Amino acid sequence: MNVSVGNQGQTGTQSFSGEQLRAALDKVLRSDEFKGSARMRSFLSYVVTETLEGRSDEIRAKTIAMDVYGYDADELLKREGVVRVDAGRVRRKLQSYYDGKGIADELVISLPVGGYAPEFLPGSSRSRRSLRGRRRATAVVISLSLLIVSILFGVLIGRNSQSVAPKTGKTAIYDVSPARVEAMNLSDAGRDLIFPVTDLARLQPALLIFKTAIERDPLYYGGYAGASQVETMLAIMQSGKPGSDEFLHAADKNSAYALEMAPNAPWPLSARAWFEFGVGNYDSAVRLSQRAVGLAPDDSHVVEFDALISLYTSDFDRVLSQSARYRTLAPQGGGLVFDNALGAAQFHTGDYAAAIRTFDESISRGGPFGPISAAYLMAARLRNGEQAEAQRLAQVFSDTWPSFPLEELKTRVFVDPQPVQELISAMKAAGWSGPVKP
Repeated sequence: MNVSVGNQGQTGTQSFSGEQLRAALDKVLRSDEFKGSARMRSFLSYVVTETLEGRSDEIRAKTIAMDVYGYDADELLKREGVVRVDAGRVRRKLQSYYDGKGIADELVISLPVGGYAPEFLPGSSRSRRSLRGRRRATAVVISLSLLIVSILFGVLIGRNSQSVAPKTGKTAIYDVSPARVEAMNLSDAGRDLIFPVTDLARLQPALLIFKTAIERDPLYYGGYAGASQVETMLAIMQSGKPGSDEFLHAADKNSAYALEMAPNAPWPLSARAWFEFGVGNYDSAVRLSQRAVGLAPDDSHVVEFDALISLYTSDFDRVLSQSARYRTLAPQGGGLVFDNALGAAQFHTGDYAAAIRTFDESISRGGPFGPISAAYLMAARLRNGEQAEAQRLAQVFSDTWPSFPLEELKTRVFVDPQPVQELISAMKAAGWSGPVKP
C-alpha cells in the first residue's frame, strides 16, 4: 500500500509505501523518547495505523479515548481533554526525536496541531524548517483562538446549552475501529474459557484467543489483561514444573502493559491483582482487586477473580457478604466460581448445612460436578453428621478423579494452610485416601 502525502513547503506530492511508514514508526517507537512510555507509544501507533488503513478522517479525540484508552462512551466528555494533553506530549516527543537521533531520518512523522491524523514528510532540512515554522504559526493561531474563546465563554456560559449528547450504548460501537471490535469479541470469548481452572485443556485455547486478540489490535488492553490472567493461572497450576516461571514473567509483562494502557479500567486492575496474588504479594492483590470491583461491581469476570482472591486469602467474611451479588451475577457466567467460593467459605466458617445447600443447588441448576465441589460436599456431609453420604462421595471422588492432586493444588492457592488441612482432614475421615500416583 502506498500513501501519497503533501510535500510540505514544496509543490507536488511524495508517495511512501506502507513498509516505509511502518519502518519509520517502528524506529520512532524504539527511540529513547518513546520506549519508556507505553501510553505515548499506543497513541502514536494507533493514529499511524488508522491512517495506513485509510481511516485518517475518522481519527478524533473520542475514537482515541475509546480505542486507545478503553474509556466507556459515558466517560468521553470527561476524557477527551486527556487525549488533547497526550497529543501535545506526542508532538513534543516527536520533535525531540527528530531534532536529535532522528535528524537524518528520510521520513518524518508529524502530528499537526489541531488534529490527530499524522502527516508523513520527506526528511529534508527544508521540510524540517517548514515543520517548525508551521508549529510556530499554529501556536500564534491557537493563542488568538484561546483569547476569543475565553471572551465568548463568558457570554455562552449563562445560556441554556442545546448541545447534542454523546452517543452511548450500542450506537457508540460505530466509532470503534473494526480491528478493535474483533479484539473485543475475541477477548470476551477468551473470558468464557478460563473457568473451570481444573481443566488445563481449556486454559491453552483461552491463552491462544487472547494472543490473537492482541495481534488483531495491539492497542486494546483486553487481550493483554486476559492473557495475563491465564498465564498466572497456568503458573499456579503448574508451580514448580518447567515453564511456570516463564508464565509468570509473561503475566507480569502483559498485566503491566494493560494497566499502563488503561490505568483506571477494571479488567487491567483485576488482571494485575491476580498476578500479584500469583507471586505472593497478597496485600497488593487484595487492594487492586477491590478497586476493580468498586469500579465495575456488575462485571462478573472481575468479581469472579475477586471471589477467588478473597477465598484464598481466607477473607471468608468478604465472600459471605458478597453472596447476594454472586446470585445476581451468576446468570452472566460466573455461577461456577461464585458457588464454589461461597460454598467453600461456608464450610470454612463452620456452616456445613449452608455449604451443602449451596453446592447441591448449583448442581441442580446444571452446574458442573467437579473435583472441587465434590471435595467440599464430601467434607461438609461428614462434618454435618451425614457419614454414609460422605463415604459414598469419597468413593465417587476416588473413582472419578483418582489422580487429581487436590491437596497439592489447594496448598498452592491458600495463603493460610489451616483451611486446607481442615478440608483434607474431613475428606480422609470420610474415606478418601488421597490421589493415586501415576
